[in-house]
Amino acid sequence: MNKNKVINIILILIIMLFMTSCVEKTLQNDTFFTIALGERTVEHGIEKYDQLVWHEELEFIHLRWLFDVLIYFIYSISSFNGIYIFVIIISIIQGLLYYFIVNKFTKNKSLAFIATLVTMYFNKNELAARGQIMSFTLFLLEFYCIEALMKTNKKRYIILLLIIPILIVNFHASVFPMYFVFYLPYIAEFIFAKLKLNKSENSKIIIEERSITKLLIIMILGLFFGFCSPIGIDAYKYMFNVMSGISTDFITELQPINFMEHVYYTILICLVIALISFTKTKVNLTDGLYILGFILLSMPTYRCIFFFYLISSICIFRILNSFLEENNFKMKFLNSKFKNLFIILFLMSLILFSTTTLASELGKDYVDSTKMPINATNYILSSVDLENMKIYNHFNFGSYLEMKGIKVFLDSRSEMYTKEFNPETTILEDWFNLTSGLIHYNEIFDKYEITHALLRNDELVNLYIKNDPKWNEIYQDDMFSIYERVEN
Repeated sequence: MNKNKVINIILILIIMLFMTSCVEKTLQNDTFFTIALGERTVEHGIEKYDQLVWHEELEFIHLRWLFDVLIYFIYSISSFNGIYIFVIIISIIQGLLYYFIVNKFTKNKSLAFIATLVTMYFNKNELAARGQIMSFTLFLLEFYCIEALMKTNKKRYIILLLIIPILIVNFHASVFPMYFVFYLPYIAEFIFAKLKLNKSENSKIIIEERSITKLLIIMILGLFFGFCSPIGIDAYKYMFNVMSGISTDFITELQPINFMEHVYYTILICLVIALISFTKTKVNLTDGLYILGFILLSMPTYRCIFFFYLISSICIFRILNSFLEENNFKMKFLNSKFKNLFIILFLMSLILFSTTTLASELGKDYVDSTKMPINATNYILSSVDLENMKIYNHFNFGSYLEMKGIKVFLDSRSEMYTKEFNPETTILEDWFNLTSGLIHYNEIFDKYEITHALLRNDELVNLYIKNDPKWNEIYQDDMFSIYERVEN
């Protein structure tokens, strides 16, 4: 085995360890309703009206039905352990795929390795048992397949590009329209090439003249493959309905990005501006459009920052590599001995960091008892009449109650509780007004005929309801309290 192969194997093993350490053991709240929905789908099929809430005839779009079933299947076999291992496996695949693509595009193992570590670290919030871990991995594969098809014209990439939309629309349909966004830079390049906008030899933008016939055919076929899902046309409408609704006022992922909170995002943007503005390095038009496109998409909605991290960063590192090659940058400031010592110390530090982080994660619980009402839920299951209960709960832990078989007021599927998806519904708006103190809690509780309320002790509502004779406290622990309406 030659030296390069040994080095590559070592780098791959370190990436695998690093990606494992990036996965948080404590589950996000969406994972709990995913388990509940998966169980419901297996037992009853895809239903028009949601059965996890106690509101009647509340329609729900099963955007992630295949992912829900998959996670429930894993959970039913090996509980939370299996889900944690599953997320680690997909995370490793995503990290290695990113490393492979950057290495393929730059022919620079060192740059690809560093790019993978940094990008995946800042992208680790996406590494969770949610549909996005599947869709983002598939989008990364789509990006590579399009690039490879344009260069090699091999049939295997066509097959993959036809399979990917079917998988995305069933695993995570809410982002399905993004599948077509990946084709737009190449269509734009084709148009610019036909307009002969690349005549100047001094131009910093490289516009390649290449056929996009196959790409257009695949894209058009993808439009039809989007209907290979039980939700049909909703796969195309969902994203636009959410962005035009009130969910953007409440959900962090749907709100504008804060540059000060996202250092890596800001650094990447500054880096690409510097490379384009202050160096002679040429830039492929498609790379520039991928970068600009995802910047424009991520600025108004934080959720799209993950596309920028996974896709635009590859384009930025390709530009950076061109700059390094043009300037023959090879760590000249270090002699051979110090260079090897530096690399060894860096890798050892990285291994130590990864193992320490992983050990810390393994010591955590799957369910955070400070955020999820574990004991309060057990009390409800043992002491409250579930059939006649209409419980009020917070947005953030409704999904945990659902996993335990308790019907809830609302959960983190925000769109379901808005007028854009259920025209007669103002549940999300009412919840926000109540928790913000903009409306008296009894007004909302009377409107929905609430019989019980499960509250965090530090909630504003809890400060007032304690002294309300209409409500009797029947349970309390260090974090949560349960109240029952006193009969007239």
